[in-house]
Amino acid sequence: MKIKLVFIIFCMVGYSVSAQTLDDQFANLKENSGTYKSYKVIEQTELADFWGVVQDSVSQSKQKLSDANTQIINQQSEIAKLKTTISQKDEAIGAKDYLATHIEALGIDFEKESFKIITYTIIIALMIALGLIIFKYKDNNKVAKKKTGDYERLHEEFEEYKRNALEKQMKLRRDLQTERNKLDDIRSN
Repeated sequence: MKIKLVFIIFCMVGYSVSAQTLDDQFANLKENSGTYKSYKVIEQTELADFWGVVQDSVSQSKQKLSDANTQIINQQSEIAKLKTTISQKDEAIGAKDYLATHIEALGIDFEKESFKIITYTIIIALMIALGLIIFKYKDNNKVAKKKTGDYERLHEEFEEYKRNALEKQMKLRRDLQTERNKLDDIRSN
């Protein structure tokens, strides 16, 4: 029972003492102490109480420091994790940006704008080539029709010439035969 009473008193003194700052308690301890010559005489119980409060304050400070260090370590590990996550996301974003701005065709990697320019240039060149081919085809077709017409006309003229020449030749043979017959008649008479 005596121990409980001392503990309750100590707790009340500790509570009332802890409500003050250490500087206030030290000043109070110095004020309440007696003096002997140039020395201050402090009761051992008051000194023990003050020392208990100081130890409590120091242990609380150490606990707070330990908690703060633990929190700093936790935060540093979380920062490292977040930096890793950020770098992974940056790489993923970089890869997606690369895919968004590039295209692979025939095993060659092109920027999309360059690919568009090359594609449109090829399409325009093919359209020009097609136009030239169509123009040449039409021109060649006209020339071929003209040549075919000229050939047909020349062929007809040649056939007409052959017929006329054959007719002349036949007429000349008949005339020759008639003259021969006349000559034979004249000789036989």
